[in-house]
Amino acid sequence: GPVVVSDSEIPHPQIETFQQKLDHFNYKDQRLFAQRYFVHNASYRPGGPLFFYTGNEGPLESFYYNTGLPFDWAPSFNALIVFGEHRYYGKTLPFGNSSFTKENLGYLSISQTLADYAMLVRHLQATYQLSAVVALGGSYGGMLSAWARIKYPNVFDMALAASAPIPQAVNLLEDKSTFYRSVTDSARQAQPKCPETVQRAFSDILERAKTPAGLQEISDIFQLCKPMEASEIDHFLQYVRNAWTEMAMCNYPYASSFLAPLPAWPMTAACNKVLQAARPIDGLAAAVAMPYKQPNQSCFDMYSIFVECADQTGCGTGPTSKAWDYQMCTEIFYEQNTNNVTDMFPPRNWTMEKLNSYCMKHYGVKPDPVLNRLQYGGIDISKSGTKIIFSNGLLDPWHGGGYMKDQSPWLPAVTIELGAHHLDLRGNHSSDPTCVKVARDEEKKYISSWLTGEALCEKLVKPSTDELWM
Repeated sequence: GPVVVSDSEIPHPQIETFQQKLDHFNYKDQRLFAQRYFVHNASYRPGGPLFFYTGNEGPLESFYYNTGLPFDWAPSFNALIVFGEHRYYGKTLPFGNSSFTKENLGYLSISQTLADYAMLVRHLQATYQLSAVVALGGSYGGMLSAWARIKYPNVFDMALAASAPIPQAVNLLEDKSTFYRSVTDSARQAQPKCPETVQRAFSDILERAKTPAGLQEISDIFQLCKPMEASEIDHFLQYVRNAWTEMAMCNYPYASSFLAPLPAWPMTAACNKVLQAARPIDGLAAAVAMPYKQPNQSCFDMYSIFVECADQTGCGTGPTSKAWDYQMCTEIFYEQNTNNVTDMFPPRNWTMEKLNSYCMKHYGVKPDPVLNRLQYGGIDISKSGTKIIFSNGLLDPWHGGGYMKDQSPWLPAVTIELGAHHLDLRGNHSSDPTCVKVARDEEKKYISSWLTGEALCEKLVKPSTDELWM
């Protein structure tokens, strides 16, 4: 039966494939591969729009079953719903199991992916009678939705780009500690004394790590499968930090399983564990176990759970981590630092020099900041795009890297006070705070008006802040 991820059930999709060119920009290369895509056509009526989800860095299922919004909206629009899988993720592997060799990774790029989506939509337009195409996506998928609208405005009529930190994705944030400061702010909002207690736990860890006996104690407290060596402390600290990253991004008002199986308001649950334990270090261990614990698991293997990579906020695990690592070495790149002053984590300085040397060592490539900031419409998006909604939740650690203000009358920003990572794209839920319901209504009004061609001359009247907190 359908999977219940919110109060609205998400029906199982029809799974289809489409033959894509391996290299859209080289006429001498005629090789093809099968791109997977998911279709839901129960609400579709001829003349309805296409809601096209621009798949991001992972298997398509994880986005399909965590994105209830198009399913909630489709009946009132008579819309066709299609989710496209991103090349090199899930089952869309151009070279099968050898897709991740150095020589084969070169076909993994944003421009190839946007061309895949444009070609797939053209194919769908030949099959269905579609009035318009609405691109939507969250996080990197949200950036792809915005870029698809900018690069192929003849194919994509509008876009909803949720939690899409475009300026940060090309390392244009002045303050490189923005992300982990936001994670810390989220912990403080959950429990005011949480960050300082986490800091005490980290101090305790660093003190114990100075002796073999202390390393054994840390390994026991955190239930690591193997006793930790002194040389492994850096990986361990990243493993601990990554648990907070996942909980902050998925700080939803109800239990969810998007990045990890987590309870409602996981930052509050984690901070309660930190504050209720006999010692801060025990509380930190209990909090870190929350996103990492699997059923029937007796210990934690910090290497299989957390893969170190070019992205300081984590690359996931398995083949996905390899593909995203490569993308973080080419077109998406950022410095992410912690300083233990504005955030609760031990100091760690990740610079472009470190990124470049990591990327050269692993892949023989490095990012091209100049080109990356020019392509896909650049950063002053008001010059290159229209009809793109940028939504951000203030509980999401990525919000500081996105467009928080309207970029033009045709590029509205929607802010969700109590929203974590693209909460607005999830299905309606009885535990949703008022602010996300208001945000979804606002997004729906923009899309309806753009579809019917009625100009929204006046910016939609936003309710007062007081109403949003109800």
